[in-house]
Amino acid sequence: MASQIHVVGSLVVDRVMRVAEFPRAGQTVLARSLAIHPGGKGANQAVAAARCGAAVRMCGRTGADGALVVSALRQAGVDVGAVQQDDPSSGTAVVMVSDEGENSIVVAPEANARLTEAHVAAFLAQAVPGELALFQNECAGLAAGIRAAHARGLRVWLNAAPADDTVRGVDLALLAGLAVNETEAEAMSGHQDPEAALQALAKRMPAGTVILTLGAAGAIAAQGSRTIRHTGYRVHAVDTVGCGDAFVGASLAALAEGRALEDAMAWGNAAGALAAMKPGAIPSLPGRAEVVALAATQARSAG
Repeated sequence: MASQIHVVGSLVVDRVMRVAEFPRAGQTVLARSLAIHPGGKGANQAVAAARCGAAVRMCGRTGADGALVVSALRQAGVDVGAVQQDDPSSGTAVVMVSDEGENSIVVAPEANARLTEAHVAAFLAQAVPGELALFQNECAGLAAGIRAAHARGLRVWLNAAPADDTVRGVDLALLAGLAVNETEAEAMSGHQDPEAALQALAKRMPAGTVILTLGAAGAIAAQGSRTIRHTGYRVHAVDTVGCGDAFVGASLAALAEGRALEDAMAWGNAAGALAAMKPGAIPSLPGRAEVVALAATQARSAG
């Protein structure tokens, strides 16, 4: 039986503008369109895991204007009983997506910055030791939440985004797993080369797992003495918003089922590739059948 995933993270209203190209400093450009979507790294990853078949609980904070995010979580089957909806202002993201499908994002945390340590502790107290807890760095009290989850006996995973001084101050020894992209890996390790960054981070958590995503090139991971590589899938990308969150949610759903890390990376890469083919964050996240079917088309390699 799969264990439950307990997500402590952000809920954000995404305002997505399509542009021909990103503006330079001092330049004003006209957007082709504006769309409003539910988002936030925590909500995105919770939905991604739930759509891949995981049982997911969510802890976070939003306001009345964030009702669309809570609704999206609920529709995906996520337990939202620990989502507070009484804040005066929900988190908001302004997202620009270029014609090449690349994105640039500015986030105003608002309600997410007012999530209390007491609320997170109460949420984690209902988890069963040995289950998965997932954090990202878009909410207040990250280090305290990770300590509480570890003390509860949970297998703690951190998606270290954004990689600022807060996330660099986290004790990696408390983690069962760390998920980073190339930019975050460099910020946390000081190494620009992904392979060197991976090994440097792995040395700081020898009993844990580090996954470093490489965008369209797939992902690499370190687990003990093993290095695992998955080259990803070729798709026509229209929007990369939410692809990293799709990877994290899908890979943890696989791990919650007791699947091997190789399978988790295949699920993650498949989910990220499928998400890139549709606009938006939560609206683009694929279901389990799609993810499993794509993941089965490519063999993995370990070394």
